Amino acid sequence: MNIRCLKYLLFSWLVCFGVVDAGAAEQGEPARLLVVTVTKGFRHSSIETAEPVLEKLGREQGLFHVDFLRMPPNRPPQPRRPRRGKNVTDEKWAQIEAEHKDKQRAFQKADQPWQETLKQKFEVAFSPESLAQFDAVVFVSTTGELPIPDLGAFLKWIQEGHAFIGVHAASDTLKSSDAYVEMIGGHFAGHPWTAGGEHGFVNHDPKHRIVQMFPERFRWKDEIYQYDPRYKPENVRVLLSIDMAASNPKHPWHVPVSWIRDYGRGRVFYTNLGHNDATWGDAAFQKHFTEGTAWALEKFDAASKANPSVQAAEYLRSAVAAAGELEGIEHDRLRAQVDAKIAADPSWAVQMRPQLVALRSLNGEKMSTALKQFVEDIQRD
Repeated sequence: MNIRCLKYLLFSWLVCFGVVDAGAAEQGEPARLLVVTVTKGFRHSSIETAEPVLEKLGREQGLFHVDFLRMPPNRPPQPRRPRRGKNVTDEKWAQIEAEHKDKQRAFQKADQPWQETLKQKFEVAFSPESLAQFDAVVFVSTTGELPIPDLGAFLKWIQEGHAFIGVHAASDTLKSSDAYVEMIGGHFAGHPWTAGGEHGFVNHDPKHRIVQMFPERFRWKDEIYQYDPRYKPENVRVLLSIDMAASNPKHPWHVPVSWIRDYGRGRVFYTNLGHNDATWGDAAFQKHFTEGTAWALEKFDAASKANPSVQAAEYLRSAVAAAGELEGIEHDRLRAQVDAKIAADPSWAVQMRPQLVALRSLNGEKMSTALKQFVEDIQRD
C-alpha cells in the first residue's frame, strides 16, 4: 500500500471518529513543493515577484508549502556582446570583437566555480532521497539546460504518481530533451504576442475548476508563446487558447495557453501566463495557479482526457481569422461557415489539421496562396 493510500485511510478514520471535520480531511495536510527558479538562459524579472506570491498562497490556503531551488549568489557578471556603431571602421570593429572574446574567455574561467556550485545544488535537490520528500516540482520560468543529474529518473518520479507544475518559460527549458518536452507538452518557438499587448483568449471549458475563474472569452496582458512541432494535441487537454480573431498578430495556427495531462500515474499542469509582474498579483491568475496545482496534487478530480478535436476546431478558427485579415474577407461570415461544418461533422476539423499545420512553414506569397485555397475549399463545400 502506498503512502497516499495510507494518508487517505488515516484521514477517513479521523473524520469517522470526529477528530477532524470533513473539510479538513478533503484538504489534507499541506503538500511539499520544490519550486525551481533557476535559469540558464533568459531570466524573467517576474521570478522575483512570483517567489513571495507562491509562499503567500501556500501559507494562506494551507494547500502547500514551498522549498526553493534558486540561483547561487555571486555569479561573475557576463560581458555584454558589443554592437557595431555606424562610424566604426572594420579595423576598429575587429579590435572590439577580439577584446570581447578575451572577456568572454575570462568570464567562462571565472564562472566555472559558480557552475559547479549550481550543479551540486541540483545533484542534492534532485537526488532520490530529496525527491522522496516532495509531492510536486514546480518550474517557474526556468530556461535553458538545467543540470538535472538524472532527467530520466526525475520523469519516472512524476510518472510514479507525483505532480509537475510548469509556469511560462518552463516550456523554454531543456530544449535538447524530447522526453522533457513530451512530458510538459511543448517547447517555445517564439512569442509574437508580446508582454505589452492585451490579447484575446478563449476558455474551452468554463466549468472546469482550473479555469472557471475566467470568462468564456476574455482579454489579458501578458507574453504568450507558440510551440515547436513536438507539440502533440493528443497528449494534452487544452483549457485556454489564444482567440486569434481578437489578437494581433493573426497567425493561421492554434496557440494553446494552458493545459493539463495525466503522465503515467502522475499529473502535469502547465500555464503560459506569468511573464508579467502584474499577472502574479492578479486574483484570477492566483486562483488559476492554485486550482491547477491542487488538481495536479490530486486534491480533486476533473476531466483531463486529451481534447484534440477541440484543438483542431480552434486551429481552423485561427486560420479563418488570419485568412480574413490577409484577404480582406468578412471574418464573421467565414467563421460561421466553419462552425457549421464542425457542428455537422466534428471529425472534419481533425482531418483538416495536417493541411493547416503545413502553413507553419510558409510565408509571403506562398502563405497568401495557401490561405486563398483554404477559403475557396470552405466556400465550395
